[in-house]
Amino acid sequence: MGRHYRYIALVDWDRPIGNPLLVLRIHGSREEMYVPSYGWERADPLCRDWFVNVPITEVQALRLLPQLAPAEPLEDRDPYPQAMTRDAAEGFGTQWFYYAVETPEHPLEDPSTIVRLHYPSKSESWFTENLMWETGKAPGRRVRITEEDLHRLEQVLVRRRFGGADVHHYAIVNPLRPDAGHPSAIARVGPDGHQLYVGAGEWATTNVVSDVRHRFCHGTLIPLTEREAAGLAERWRPHPDSSRMRYYAWLHPGGEPAALKRAWEDGGGLYEETYEDGVWGARGTKCVVSDLEGRVEIDRATAERLGKVKDQRESGHQPDDGRYSYFAIADNEREDVSAAHGLVRSWEGNSGRTFEEKLNPRIDRWRSCLTLYEISTARDDSYAIPITEEVANGLRQILLDQFAARSAGRAPEVPRPLGSWVGSGKVTSARVDVRLLDSLRQVGDPVADAAVAELYELGQVDRVNELLAGFLRNGDKVPKGLPRLLRRYFAESAELPEWADHEVLERGQELWDRFTPHLATVLCGYSLPIRYGSAPRLRHTRRGMESTRLLQDVLTGGGLLDRDGRGLRTVQKVRLLHAATRRQRRSGAEDLPANQEDLAATVGTLSVSLLEGMTWLFLRPSERDREDFYHIWSVVGDLMGVDSRLLPSTYDDGVKLMDTIWRRGRAESLEGRELTAALERRCRDALPGELAVLVPGVIRRLCDPGLVDLLGVEPLDAAAWTALIDPVTALAGLPGGSPFDDRVFTPAWSGIVGKALLDADQADWNLPDL
Repeated sequence: MGRHYRYIALVDWDRPIGNPLLVLRIHGSREEMYVPSYGWERADPLCRDWFVNVPITEVQALRLLPQLAPAEPLEDRDPYPQAMTRDAAEGFGTQWFYYAVETPEHPLEDPSTIVRLHYPSKSESWFTENLMWETGKAPGRRVRITEEDLHRLEQVLVRRRFGGADVHHYAIVNPLRPDAGHPSAIARVGPDGHQLYVGAGEWATTNVVSDVRHRFCHGTLIPLTEREAAGLAERWRPHPDSSRMRYYAWLHPGGEPAALKRAWEDGGGLYEETYEDGVWGARGTKCVVSDLEGRVEIDRATAERLGKVKDQRESGHQPDDGRYSYFAIADNEREDVSAAHGLVRSWEGNSGRTFEEKLNPRIDRWRSCLTLYEISTARDDSYAIPITEEVANGLRQILLDQFAARSAGRAPEVPRPLGSWVGSGKVTSARVDVRLLDSLRQVGDPVADAAVAELYELGQVDRVNELLAGFLRNGDKVPKGLPRLLRRYFAESAELPEWADHEVLERGQELWDRFTPHLATVLCGYSLPIRYGSAPRLRHTRRGMESTRLLQDVLTGGGLLDRDGRGLRTVQKVRLLHAATRRQRRSGAEDLPANQEDLAATVGTLSVSLLEGMTWLFLRPSERDREDFYHIWSVVGDLMGVDSRLLPSTYDDGVKLMDTIWRRGRAESLEGRELTAALERRCRDALPGELAVLVPGVIRRLCDPGLVDLLGVEPLDAAAWTALIDPVTALAGLPGGSPFDDRVFTPAWSGIVGKALLDADQADWNLPDL
């Protein structure tokens, strides 16, 4: 189940596809933009809404990449329209634009001022005559500059303000000490760096000038001449309570804390911190200087008490049903999740809003966060890896142990492995025993094998085939005249397992109605090619597995619940086909054909792989849909005689098993290529003439590029694919312009292909002659 990408060219409405703004590649929920001279970078999925989306092949994408050039805003123009392009090219997130302001008196190298502009907030600040950054707009002609130019010109403005002097002196005042005659501090900046006057002619190193200038703390810089600074220093004395920590609270009407802050003076600047998640340090939304309404000064003991109240209240969020979705936050999606640096849980509220919380190891509590949102919009380059609750509990303990070790000054121990993600489903604690898989390659299905052996020994294969051919046409009752063991087989193999959930089985029709005909498209365009990629190891089990009829019979018309239903009878006949295949075993063959690993792969092809392939069609089954669909096919697996050890109880454990089976069997083979070629011919025959060219494109769009090359799928004819836009649009009844949106066009062609496959698949199954 290796990684593969879909490619999209993003163009303006008036721009040809041969000259796109950007090229996007998509793998699951991760979307990346190609940035010239940098390569592939994370991108905001929402940026696709800004442009026309044109699906292209990998070959086309590689040809277009050298033509891409970064879009730069022009001078004297509003940067926001270009900012969207820049966002798409460099990855969505915080962006800054810098300008020098020219006037007749001040050319570019000695500007009137400099401006920095933030996107997407559109907040603007300029460098004032007091040599500080202030929010607001500066008049004048703007010229776009680089960040390096900004820092250089900032020093030009500072030197100009001090008349070219090498040493710059400042008085520093803050909201608690606003008197410039008795400032909080005196500082200077020169060849010896940034220094703070501490009295008695002594100076100490400081960062306060930079902090005040860039608004990292509250305060104001008042430029001084060297003489003014010397006179002020002679009479300056530190304020007696300048080192005191002050605490503030904003309270709800009931007395519970809405916010807690503390503030202190350092080097003349007034710094502040917010109490969040059991610690001081967050910036918060309240300000001790500007948010005076409702502010109450408190002592330290009261602040600590209110902090505990705040912690307890903020830990009370939970879903109504008590069920969370857990994610490991990691730097690498393929590493073991024990290496993750964060743990997040999420759930959906009654209003449809999604909530998320992140574990804070410092206090072992969950705190509200936006981590998943930031990852999904490329503001965070981490990966959110879905994990089960059991794995989440293990990761939680690892994060707590690591924090405790670092707090004690020790290096954390190497954590025990928790499992790695295979690209779909959740990471589970289940372990796949490959030795068990190896041993089951010599095991068949004793019940079905005995029934088939009797047929061949009695020479009744033709008679039985004749009876079975009418089996699906005459009410699905077991026909009379079958040999004894075969009658016994049909009776015993119709019993559902005790663990079968009848309510879930009844949902089969609902799932079929919702996802047909896309299930047929995914089966032929994704699931079967994955199976064929392991053809040398996983012996093909004839048309019983290929037919889309098996899907329809199992999921519709009573499916498996009716003892004489088509679904149950179809499964029983497929099971007999497997037994017949084993009877034809060639002498000297290393493994038994249609063995237990083969049978597990058959079930996985129709469950796990189908659900995976749906995501490539922009059809995302819910977690309940996945589990119910998987449960139905696990029941089918039991009815087919699959060993219970190869029928994991959850979808996520099933994903892990199937990933192991596919990976260990993946190899290039003549058999795999022949099976794929036969599948392509069958699909072409099913489709209307002009749409037959869709077939290789469907497989290439859905499957890993490495797999399709392994199977010899012919290259996608881009011109032929593009020519299908009009006929697909007409057949699907799409509105004008929608073919450019892959999220609309892909399900459209999938529906057309799937319906044709379902209509064409009317094959019956017969037991082979020896």
